[in-house]
Amino acid sequence: MDYSQIKTIFLLFIFFFCFPQAKGNIFKGKKYTVAIHNFLPNDNPPLYFHCASGDDDLGYHSLAALGQFSWSFRPNMWLWARTIFFCHFWWGSKNKAFVVYNDFDYCVHSANVPKTTYCQWTVETDGIYLSNGEGVGYRYVDW
Repeated sequence: MDYSQIKTIFLLFIFFFCFPQAKGNIFKGKKYTVAIHNFLPNDNPPLYFHCASGDDDLGYHSLAALGQFSWSFRPNMWLWARTIFFCHFWWGSKNKAFVVYNDFDYCVHSANVPKTTYCQWTVETDGIYLSNGEGVGYRYVDW
């Protein structure tokens, strides 16, 4: 390799690994939002949940009927370190834990929703539904 090739490789290295750290650059990617809505009946126990990723623990929360909790983030875009969020839900004697985000296009790999950056999880008496915030969601898991 001659000097100009080494210089080009070095400059590409600097550009791709250092420039993405700059604030507001084009490599940050899209912002995603995950929202949890409690559509359980008013006269039932509250919904409890805990959500986290490998980098962020969002803590334990409770939602009254018709309550909402949401967070936004920019996912890790590197192939070797993908962003994954999971949540564990408790409602009375029922509980369910699953991944709520792991895909840039569909919220979760196995989801049946249109491409979106908004992942809406709606908790109901018969299960937990996923939608893109527009239209009716589909039941992703049963209680």
